Parts: sequence; C-alpha cells; structure tokens
Amino acid sequence: MNLQHIFLDDLGNIRSGWRILLFLLILFAVTSIVFFLASMVISDLVFYSPLLIVICILIATVFMLKMFEKRPLHSVGIPVHRRMPREIGQGILIGGIMMSVVFLTQYGAGWIALEWRGFGSFDIFAIITTTLLFFILAGFGEELFFRGYPFQTLVESIKAPAAVIIMSVAFSAAHSMNPNVSMLALFNIFLAGVWLSVAYLKTRTLWFPTGIHVSWNFFQGTIYSYPVSGQVLEGRSLFDSSISGPAILTGGEFGPEGGLITTVVLILGTIYIYKSKSIIIGEGVWTVDRFIREELERFSK
Repeated sequence: MNLQHIFLDDLGNIRSGWRILLFLLILFAVTSIVFFLASMVISDLVFYSPLLIVICILIATVFMLKMFEKRPLHSVGIPVHRRMPREIGQGILIGGIMMSVVFLTQYGAGWIALEWRGFGSFDIFAIITTTLLFFILAGFGEELFFRGYPFQTLVESIKAPAAVIIMSVAFSAAHSMNPNVSMLALFNIFLAGVWLSVAYLKTRTLWFPTGIHVSWNFFQGTIYSYPVSGQVLEGRSLFDSSISGPAILTGGEFGPEGGLITTVVLILGTIYIYKSKSIIIGEGVWTVDRFIREELERFSK
C-alpha cells in the first residue's frame, strides 16, 4: 500500500475518515475564532451560543462541500423543495405525539403533577416564542452536526447501519456530562440518535429530523415542564413539575429521557418512521447513491 492510497480512494477523492477529521479541525478553529470575536461585542454568550454554533457548523460544512465535494450547501440535507413544509410538519407532529405519550403514561400512573405558574398572556407568549427559537437553533445545530456532513460522509463510505451506530454513540457521548445522567439515559440518547438518523435516511433532508428534535424538546421542556436531558429550564417552562414514581421508569431528575418509558417510545417511534410509507425521499434531493453514480460516470470518462 503506497502513501497516496492511505489518503485517496480509487476515484482520487480524499478518504472519508480524513475528510471528517478535517471537518472537525476546521469546525474547532472556526468556533474558537467566532466565539473569541463574539466575546468582544456580546456580553451574554450563553444566550447567543446556539446561533453562533449553527453559524460555525454551517461555515465548516460550506468549506468542506466547496473545497472537496464540489457540491452545493443544499446537498447536505437542507434543500428548499416542494415537500419541505410537509417534512417539517410531520416531524413536529411525530415528536410532539411521542413526548405526549411519555407524559400521559406518567400522568396516568400519578407519577407527575403540574402546577400552573400563573403567567399572563404576554408572559406565555414570551416564553413560548423565546424557548421555541432556542430549541429550533439548538435542534437544527445538533442535526446539522450529527446528521449532517460527518454522518453523510460515513454513509458514503461504510454504509448506513454502521454510520448510524457510530454517530449515535457520538450523540450519546456528547450528553455524558449532563446533570444527573445515568447509563439508561445515555442508552436512550443513543436510541434517540438512531431514531433521528433513520428520520434523515427516510427523507435525505434535515428538515424532518429537525422538526422531530425541536418538537420533542419543546413539548418536553416547555409544555410538560420536564428537565431536558438533565437540564432544568429555568424560566422556560409553563408549569412547575413534580416527578415521583420509580426513577428507572420516569427518568427521575434527568427527565423522561432517563426512563424505560422513553426507551419503549423511542423504539416504537423509530420502527414507525422506518416502516411508514408517508415518509419518503423528496424528488431531486441529493443522495449518496446519486453521488457515487455521478462519480463513477465522471471516473469512466
């Protein structure tokens, strides 16, 4: 094996592992620069961090796509196409229903009690709009990273099942330092990574998994007032919640993502998305199969 073969595949392209490593290095450099510059003009970096992170991931993604892939930004899973509103709507509906099933199961068992916090109309509007914006930015940023360029590059080289497992492990590991985390919580977050990866693979866009992700977190943290992945959303929930019952089922202080009820819901939700005939790839959407076919055609000329 010569040195060139270590870095390049048979078509003369940089191998996927090196491209992912380069993406991560570029993202680290861009994030360091952007947050350093932002700290000079923004006093509350925590508030703006979801937006800044999305910008950094977009910059790193655009760099890789333009420099090495020779394809447009929309090919990473964010095309504006006819089915886009439906994909977002399907995601919002599925994420909301799944979290509602978790809540209603606990509520029916008497394991969660909600107490209205006495907000007026303006406060309700402010909480809903600001938290929804926060979850949109955070959800889109996570999808752009965990189901975007790195994941799609893995799918291109080692096929979908292995790529789903690798990125779902990474998705779980990224939450390993969250407050009150447990092994079951990390397993559930791994399952959530599989669930969202399957959502991407069914549509080949990030709109559907982003809709699921945003809706799941919004209903969990704002409407039903649970901790979200161990994080208590101070000032961003409509109720004061009190959780009792066995922690292995409810998730305890980590929130429902740490309980077996959510394990079952995530597995069933993933199976539904995988088998659903109403969730399909949009016409003209970029896919790995199409990319490989075009590359083979280019190579044979």
